Amino acid sequence: MSVRKISALTLAALAVGLSLTACSNDGTDSASSSASSSASTSSSASTSSGQSGSQSGVKASHGSDHARPSGTPKKPGISCTNQIDYAGDTRSNAEINAIGEQTGYCPPVSASAGSGVANAGDHRTIVGTLEYLAPGKLIVKPQGGGTEQAFLVSNATQILGAAAICSGTDGRVTMGHDGYGTSKCTVDQLETAAKTSSVTVRVTMNPKSGGAETVEEKYHP
Repeated sequence: MSVRKISALTLAALAVGLSLTACSNDGTDSASSSASSSASTSSSASTSSGQSGSQSGVKASHGSDHARPSGTPKKPGISCTNQIDYAGDTRSNAEINAIGEQTGYCPPVSASAGSGVANAGDHRTIVGTLEYLAPGKLIVKPQGGGTEQAFLVSNATQILGAAAICSGTDGRVTMGHDGYGTSKCTVDQLETAAKTSSVTVRVTMNPKSGGAETVEEKYHP
């Protein structure tokens, strides 16, 4: 009778032990599964956030690439120097017009024409009265006073007249919206006009060589 009681107690204890072990295993598995699920969710959120940030960055960069250039919209078929008065600008007409063709916008005037003179690197622009000095050598007296500037002209110089230097073949005034001539003239025609000392021009020259790149007549009715 005693042996049976001991066996029953032993079996009962063993059953309780097995039950506790099973509960312990279930708890560990559940915690491990919960941690794994949480880590997976966190990883997915991080990846999604990173992708969203990357896409946002791309959109911002794309918007910056298409930012509106500064300046005035260029009119079709009209060069910027004929659309806007760049008297006193530090750049050559070729450089200004190239910017307009490439961007579709005429750049703002980079220097005030108050004294009629502007300097920048290898270019100098002077607006003033044209005078004759010698064959191939003329003078421009800046508007608003200042020291007169001698410059050289050659067949490489772009000379554009409105009426006094030269004009259209039918004798009509030829000028752009900025009031400067558009007809191509010769050096001889330029020198003849210079001898009158009554023509206003815009001269863009290289101060180092003294050579004029462009001479444009300012039309006066």
